[in-house]
Amino acid sequence: MQPPNAEQLLSGGGGLAEAVLGVTDTLVVVLDPQGRVVRFNPACQRLTGLTEDAVRGQVLWPFVLDPEEVPGVMTVFAALTAGDFPGRYENHWRAAGGQRRYILWSNTALLDADGQVSLVVATGMDITAERAAEQARQETEARFRAVFDQSADGLVLLDPHDPQVPWRIVDCNAAFGAMNGYTCGELVGQSIDLLHPTPLMRDEGERLLAWIRAEHPVQGEGEHRHKDGHVFPIETASSLVMVGGREHVLGQDRDISERRRAHAQLEALAAQMAHAAQHDALTGLPNRTLLLDRLHLELRRVGRSGRAVAALFIDLDGFKRINDTLGHDAGDDLLREVARRLQGAVRPADTVARLGGDEFVAVIPDLGGPADAARLQAALEPAVTLGGSAVTVRSSVGIALHPPDSAQPADLLRQADLAMYQAKREGKNAVRFFAPTLDVAAHTQLRIEGHLRRALDAPQTGGLHLHYQPQVDARTGQLVGLEALVRWTDQFLGAVSPARFIPVAEDSGLIQPLGAWVLNEACRQAAAWGLRVPVAVNVSPLEVSQDDFIAGVYATLRRHGLSGPALKLELTERLAVRDLHLAARRLSQLRALGVHLSLDDFGMGQSSVSTLLHLPVDELKLDRSLITGVADSALDQRVVGALLALARGLQLRVVVEGVETGAQLEALRDLGCEVVQGYLTGRPAPPEALNALVQAMNTEI
Repeated sequence: MQPPNAEQLLSGGGGLAEAVLGVTDTLVVVLDPQGRVVRFNPACQRLTGLTEDAVRGQVLWPFVLDPEEVPGVMTVFAALTAGDFPGRYENHWRAAGGQRRYILWSNTALLDADGQVSLVVATGMDITAERAAEQARQETEARFRAVFDQSADGLVLLDPHDPQVPWRIVDCNAAFGAMNGYTCGELVGQSIDLLHPTPLMRDEGERLLAWIRAEHPVQGEGEHRHKDGHVFPIETASSLVMVGGREHVLGQDRDISERRRAHAQLEALAAQMAHAAQHDALTGLPNRTLLLDRLHLELRRVGRSGRAVAALFIDLDGFKRINDTLGHDAGDDLLREVARRLQGAVRPADTVARLGGDEFVAVIPDLGGPADAARLQAALEPAVTLGGSAVTVRSSVGIALHPPDSAQPADLLRQADLAMYQAKREGKNAVRFFAPTLDVAAHTQLRIEGHLRRALDAPQTGGLHLHYQPQVDARTGQLVGLEALVRWTDQFLGAVSPARFIPVAEDSGLIQPLGAWVLNEACRQAAAWGLRVPVAVNVSPLEVSQDDFIAGVYATLRRHGLSGPALKLELTERLAVRDLHLAARRLSQLRALGVHLSLDDFGMGQSSVSTLLHLPVDELKLDRSLITGVADSALDQRVVGALLALARGLQLRVVVEGVETGAQLEALRDLGCEVVQGYLTGRPAPPEALNALVQAMNTEI
């Protein structure tokens, strides 16, 4: 078929041709052999802002092309007029606004009656957007390729739809190959199951792909088999990507062998510390801490089941005489033998603990009566040979039973202790049950509660006030914080120890108003001082469990014009024991306010280390009991050093409390302790006694 000639173009088609040229978005330009414009359709006019009359009879190039593009266009045009008809050509046209538009041209030549080229017809499409998209895609792919190749994590591109090779490896980076012991060339084309200990993708591939599609991306942990055969743990993240219009999965894998080893070491250290913190070194029995925890669990179980639990307080009669006559080594041997016998006389579900000295406690759910206590006494009666002497062991036993006795672990022990002393008063080697008539302390507690309630109604006249104890830099002695300590001097009771009235407040529900008063007063004083270091306030787990606690802290800070970092809250791990998830959630909200969080009495509870892994705290506060012998005990130094190293590994600050001697301070400095608190560096004092110290600190800062 011959191309149309010029006369056909100019005269044929009539109104139809004109209509088509007028409505099409395609650029249509007709040129004579010298490049002069014959037709310049409306699409061309809209793009360039030029009218057909303005360009008709003019050489087109200066109107629409940048100078550097003219030579190339003229070469193509010369080929067209010579009879060579290239199908497509691309160049840029200047648009009406001055921007350059990318045009894809289709060209043809029209012949006259003699077969010579008389006109050139070019039809063009504006493909600027397509070219920009293509360039963006290429740049994205280039960036992806760079990230893919240079990533320290192992990256692998998988085709989950290959019918022959399950989850075929399409590509991977060098880090992925090295992690698994292969080169990329060895892995590409293989199933990812080559690296799995079992054919995971062959068996579970469809389910896993559905999971990735639903969650996108997904994360988890798994295992890979190295080329040398050993299996190692990985952390993996998988997401969907489209490559060439086909669905692929991009995997990002990381070898977490070192993390697992570190975690195992941390767990081993935690287990060692937990065992040391929870067990008596002499007998291996649970100590008071573990006993209280188990008793707490049993009391909670009793609350659900309606059954009873007994605490039996066992004290050896005449133990001091054995120590004095046969020596402490013989006394230790006797205590170990007593522990063995008591354990042998109880059921696996029962607990036998040593509180210290010659005091033991048995926790027995569903106590059968005095006969169970007599069984324990009978287990101790056979003579024990100590240093060649036969010694007969006698014991006094006090029993507190819940219900009806206290549901609080420490109080139930106290009641059992009272009953034991009653057995001793009545001649020893006897068993006595607790009776309300023994509980003078209970009446005292009620009296304290009543006076405390009245004091909270009018704190200023009721005798409530705060003292503050400095927390200082162990090296320089510079003040780095103040702990607010509540004190109470009642008109009738006199000075009441916090150890007495705070448990009463917790038991009676007064801890919420008491805690709110302490927090408000500490923040008020910090604002009055213009304190430049945090003020620390002790908080009960019962306070944190309240739904309005976070709002109350925020409102108190705002009331006194303080920001979150001006406040530090000290909490004990009892918070986590009550409800770990709630505790973590509440503490995260406090952290969002900028409030510092300190885990107090660290090293005293059984779940301290595991608590660290879940609670978002900033600081550990080592209990004073841990440093009693730190100045001269290698064991204490190792324990404290291990705790400091643990805190550094978890990026936590450490405050050591109870520092009372220069030798303790020097030992703690040598161990790398940064902050200390205690009578040596500053006793608790009323605000007015600390004004000079605070002013000096504010001036220095």
